Amino acid sequence: MADSTLPDKDLEQAIQPRNSTSSNVANKEGEELDSYASGSDVEAGSPPSKLDWDSPDDAGNPQNWPVSKKVLHTAIPALYGFAITVATSAYNPAVPIIMRKFQVEREIALLPLSLYTFGFVLGPMVAAPMSEIYGRRIVYWVTLPLQILFIAISGSANSISVLVVMRLLAGIGGSGALAIGADVWDRKHAGKAALGFVMAPFLGPALGPLIGAYIIDQYNGNWRYSQWVVLFIAAPIFLISLSMQETMKSRILYLRAKKITGKAPHQEGDTHLLLHKLAAGLTRPFHMMFVEPLVAFLSIYTGFSFAMMFSFFGSYNYVFQSVYGFNQKEIGLTFLGILVGFMFAVISFGIFDATLYARASRRANDNPAPEHRLYAAMLGSIMLPIGLFWFAWAPAKDVHWIVPVLAGVPFGMGSLSIFISATTYLVDVYQAANGASAVAANGILRYLFGAIFPLFTIQMYTALGVHWAGSVFAFVGLALMPVPWVFFWKGKELRKRSRYDTNKF
Repeated sequence: MADSTLPDKDLEQAIQPRNSTSSNVANKEGEELDSYASGSDVEAGSPPSKLDWDSPDDAGNPQNWPVSKKVLHTAIPALYGFAITVATSAYNPAVPIIMRKFQVEREIALLPLSLYTFGFVLGPMVAAPMSEIYGRRIVYWVTLPLQILFIAISGSANSISVLVVMRLLAGIGGSGALAIGADVWDRKHAGKAALGFVMAPFLGPALGPLIGAYIIDQYNGNWRYSQWVVLFIAAPIFLISLSMQETMKSRILYLRAKKITGKAPHQEGDTHLLLHKLAAGLTRPFHMMFVEPLVAFLSIYTGFSFAMMFSFFGSYNYVFQSVYGFNQKEIGLTFLGILVGFMFAVISFGIFDATLYARASRRANDNPAPEHRLYAAMLGSIMLPIGLFWFAWAPAKDVHWIVPVLAGVPFGMGSLSIFISATTYLVDVYQAANGASAVAANGILRYLFGAIFPLFTIQMYTALGVHWAGSVFAFVGLALMPVPWVFFWKGKELRKRSRYDTNKF
């Protein structure tokens, strides 16, 4: 089991929603196909099970690489995640300019933001199964260039339709890298190394408004730089990624066997394997959302808390412009309060892991009940509505602007705490066979909600006013607050009733 002082291997698995799509099809057929596609039979008569590392100290094993090399191969996925997600909200300060430029309503001007985010639902469904056959490296080398290409075209668009379509394609093409990570750390260090990858989907959207506002202002209100700034971030990261080596064990051994034997790998099984994994990757997360209460409610909860940050793209603009007269650069700075909350979330998760979870692990001989993963979510469930009610009622002309800005601290802490805790819990519950699909379901709702919420936020604030519009969101957060507490209380019973193989401890 995990090292009691660190977030364990389940965190590494959790932040790779479809990183191991083979675990979605972890049955006899899937295992045989994986062995076949890994190249274990490139040499006639060689049993699939025979292909493995030469020794525990095999230099080709990424877990035996020097620490500096491991850090590089861990940093690149995290940087990819940041480059891909920052493009969601870097566009947001350009919305008023887009409305004037193309003579469209706000809802239409927001479509490039929403459909780009919606692309995150579609891209990983294809990229993750492909990574299980062709390796991790090729996914990185293909996805970010696709994002760069389509973002570059969107920055040159002369019509709103071209901008919308290119942003959608950029989201689909680039988001595949969000589904995979690096396989370079052992269990003891995997969780700590994975925190950067966990933070990327949150840091990108939180910093995007600030980056977009400053670059647009720097270039005299030219909205195109809200797109091209993404290129300035992504292009150097892609160049660094060209130094990557393959990190997936089966692919490394496959290429090694091909080099030794000089024979081209068999291709007959690749198409069948890919279709098999695609089918599992596409259908199982949706099935789990509908038949598994643990997956359904935690996905709805994390989806809501994540989508609230996307609603802030509209509500922060509305509140700080109408109440405090802020410009876009000043509005971008207000998101820093959320970043502070993210830091508290990581700290609190580490504390719970090193104390309450470690104690439960010792008492259970390193087999604690998965419900002990929910401590951070329970704390986050309290902090989330506090932050939302705070932001709903703090803004007023006679109240200093720092007061609503500070509401982002409990919100950020609550949102990220719920996400980290829920994903590690789902992986603990559904284990290797179905954990990836459970987390994939969580990711689908998270980005789907993130795509939808910005489309109606301003309308709510216009119709209900600052206080009551914010309160609607806060009451939803309050209604969802019991979710981790109920699962902590009744989780074991729900696990026993599951249609899937689950942790029985």
